[in-house]
Amino acid sequence: MIIETYQSAIVLKILKSGKVYRAHRNLRNDLAYSSLVDLLGLHCECPIFGCLKYHKKCADGRVSSSVKLILDVPDQFVKLTEYSTWADFMYFVRQTQPNNYKKLASDRTEISQHKFNHMMRMLQNQRPAREYHVPQAILEEIRPEWLVRYHTVHYTGFTAPLRRFFARFGR
Repeated sequence: MIIETYQSAIVLKILKSGKVYRAHRNLRNDLAYSSLVDLLGLHCECPIFGCLKYHKKCADGRVSSSVKLILDVPDQFVKLTEYSTWADFMYFVRQTQPNNYKKLASDRTEISQHKFNHMMRMLQNQRPAREYHVPQAILEEIRPEWLVRYHTVHYTGFTAPLRRFFARFGR
């Protein structure tokens, strides 16, 4: 599968040195990420997210000074989820019991336990890419031999047009 993912320049450096990149825990989203790792049976601290090339995308993960990696990953190393289901799960997993992410903490949540269980089954259920509306690729690691090409992105947000304006016309 051809996967596009935005990573830091450090990840590219690791891959170029011939080493495998594995993501470390993300403290801000640790509960959601560790729950996804468990649901999908992954063997990693933290999943790596990407998009399938030629498929609809919802978020690209681009941040300032990031690198767009194009990877050719064998199918057996890719798990897929529906982007919207994952986004909903990230929101609702915060309402679960402290030591059990599969069980909602209260009956007074915005979602029923039945619907939450269905959401988890949808994340686990692996289907062909064409059956997802917005497929999200999940990887345990990125191997250097998967790297097809890369492109450094210098994302400056809205400040670049303003800087060009003031450079041209002055303040």
